[in-house]
Amino acid sequence: MTYLLMAALLTFLPDIYDPQAGEFLDDMPDAGELFADADSAYRAGSYELSASLYLEGLRTQPWNSGSIYNLACCYGLLDRAELAAVYLERAWNAGFDDIGHVMWDPDFESVRGEPAFSSLVDSLRMLAAEEEELMGEEFHFSAEGPFRCRVQVPEGYDGSGPYPLVIGLHGLGDSPERFAGLWEVVGEYECILAVPQAPTPYMVGDRIGYTWYIGDDEGSRTASASQSRDYVLALLDRLEERYSVSDVYLFGYSQGGGMTYMAGLHAPQRFSALAPFSGWLDLAVLTPEEIEAASGLPVRIVHGEQDRVVEYSSALFADSLLSAEGFDVRLTTFQGEHMFSRDGLVAFLEEFLGTAE
Repeated sequence: MTYLLMAALLTFLPDIYDPQAGEFLDDMPDAGELFADADSAYRAGSYELSASLYLEGLRTQPWNSGSIYNLACCYGLLDRAELAAVYLERAWNAGFDDIGHVMWDPDFESVRGEPAFSSLVDSLRMLAAEEEELMGEEFHFSAEGPFRCRVQVPEGYDGSGPYPLVIGLHGLGDSPERFAGLWEVVGEYECILAVPQAPTPYMVGDRIGYTWYIGDDEGSRTASASQSRDYVLALLDRLEERYSVSDVYLFGYSQGGGMTYMAGLHAPQRFSALAPFSGWLDLAVLTPEEIEAASGLPVRIVHGEQDRVVEYSSALFADSLLSAEGFDVRLTTFQGEHMFSRDGLVAFLEEFLGTAE
């Protein structure tokens, strides 16, 4: 760039010494609020509104790969294959690289066969495979390590007891701090609430959450899920050493609902009842022998009839299979998409822990 061109350009740029030059920063929209509103609109099925809110938030956080991906999902649900492809590619360029998630995400079901979208996905799969090869072989192993768990005890708890123990398993990308907010419901009952952190960090937009599964292929995901199941049972050992515990109840949401099935049916003698919320029964991890041996364990399934993340059919399948095996199983549904039902949690606690204080 020549000196004359630079001088001419400066006449159109803000005066850097003018204290008013940066006033536009005082009126920047709150991206966090916009993204939260976009999430709410998405859950309500208002995908055009959700997309517009994501776009507005991304003006101030253009690096937020998770929100760009969510915007691509909105276009998928609106049957706009070309726009879904454009924003999926932009999400990838911003750092979103979970091609396994893209492959099963139901938000893209209606556009998956469209040329613009399918060709992009094929390209991303090739890029992911090349990056995977550069990183070397992946393997999984178990090891001792520091993991976190949030525990709430009844008011006046002095170590005597025993008290019922309720363990809550959060969903993909969540954390113990956020999920432990359910204490305002569980705390109405005379019990201990434990909310462990899933073992693996997982980026959600510009923040870190945690996941119970890792790996893009079924073998890796199954191996990590088995390790997470063993981690839940090891946590229960530590909790029973630390606190005076009577009966143990396990519930979880979404991915945590899947882990509720896995841990509870793998070791039914450790639990008095299970409540998977919006989860799925993963037969790649649980064996028919394990399921048969757990017969009789109370299982209370809660699922939204309009769920498009973990399809409602997953709940119907689990209910049918467990009923056929002689389980004490009950399916409760609600009108809504992929969300946690506090009413369902209250019903579960009322049934097994008695009336709230």
